[in-house]
Order: sequence, then structure tokens, then C-alpha cells
Amino acid sequence: MEYSVLKIGGNLLGKQDFLRELAESFPIEYWYTAILHGGGPMISKLFDAFGKKSSFIDGLRVTNDDSIDLVEMALSGQVNKYIARNLTHFGKPAVGISGTDAELFLAEPIEPNNPENNRVGKVVKVTPWLVFTLVEEDWLPVISPIGIDANGDALNVNADYAACSLAIEMEAKALIFLSDVPGITLDGKVVPVLTPQMLEDGRKSGEIHSGMIPKLQMGFEALEAGVDTVLIST
Repeated sequence: MEYSVLKIGGNLLGKQDFLRELAESFPIEYWYTAILHGGGPMISKLFDAFGKKSSFIDGLRVTNDDSIDLVEMALSGQVNKYIARNLTHFGKPAVGISGTDAELFLAEPIEPNNPENNRVGKVVKVTPWLVFTLVEEDWLPVISPIGIDANGDALNVNADYAACSLAIEMEAKALIFLSDVPGITLDGKVVPVLTPQMLEDGRKSGEIHSGMIPKLQMGFEALEAGVDTVLIST
């Protein structure tokens, strides 16, 4: 058996029947699969409810000491359990966990000395034994991208980064990004295969922007680290 990592974009969770269709597509006969999920719309909704402004730098949500609890509440509470609950209901027994569980994602702040953005993290170590244990017992792990630092504090890790880090550590055969867009569009056309130069050109032209940037950067990193296939699909 081989492993795959499936990353679900938060925008897909509002699509009718998406989780039912996803559950019915399992089991993938030749892959053990782990799911990483985002939850941007849900975080933004919670920020609005608490009167906090959402802002982004290169596709990454600005997160600090005042907002990390809301991010964790949305991702590890509402979104994570919503996905796991529905996949289980639709016939694919799932277990919702966080990147803080068993130090799955040990992370460190990207800007530790910036009080406005000191709770955005990057993964420095992946300890996937819990994921291996779950998938090999035929459970579907559903993982929220909250990391834990050396002090035991929570950090907001971009879900694309987390998915890539997990795929590399698991030596996954495939890293699949499920999004609400059919792929990368350049010059008005969806490109079947993207090269690093095309990514750079797309960034300069503005055709590739915001959250697609970290997704593609991590995709190329995964390929360089030995993941056989990286796919962006709806």
C-alpha cells in the first residue's frame, strides 16, 4: 500500500454534497489517505463576529496573540469536526485531529518578534506516527493545520504548507489539492502542467496571486522531495 495526502480548500465546504461525494469516492484501493483541510471562510466569519479584521501577506493570514484562539477555534473546532462528522455519516469513518496532537506539526513562528503576526508558523518537524496508526487501521485522519511550538503554544500554519510537509514525511506517492478552481489559468487558459518558470511569470503578471502562491510553491517543493504526483483539481 502507498500513501497519499489530500488537501481540501475551505471554500469547498460550502458546496452542496461535496463531502458526501468525497466519502463515496473512498476507499482508494491502492492508497492510504490522510486529509488536510483549510477553513479560510469560516475563520473570516468568526473574525467578523468578534470584530477583528482579516488581512493577508502573500496568501497567509496575519495571526497574533489576540487572534490565534479564534483561528484554532474555527479550524480545529468547527471545520475539523464538521468534516470528520460528515465523512463518517456518509460512510467513511473519520477521525478529526489537529497538528498539535502528538506534536504532529512541530512549528516555529515565521516572525517571532513581530507582535502583529507572531502566531503564523512554519513546520520544522513532522511526527506522523499517529497518522500512520490511524490509516493502517482503516480510519481516515482529518487534520487541521494548527501547529505546536517548543513552548506548547499554538501556531497558525498554512494548510498547503502543512499538507506538503506531511506528504514529504510520509513519503506519499501523491499530494492532491482539491480547490474550487479547476487549476492554474494563464493567458485565459487552464494549463495542464506548470513549470517553476511559469509560476514566476504568473506571479509577475498577477495571474497567479494570493493563496495560490503558497499552494504552488509547496507543490514544487513536494516534487523535489520525492512525491511522485502533485495535482490541483476541483
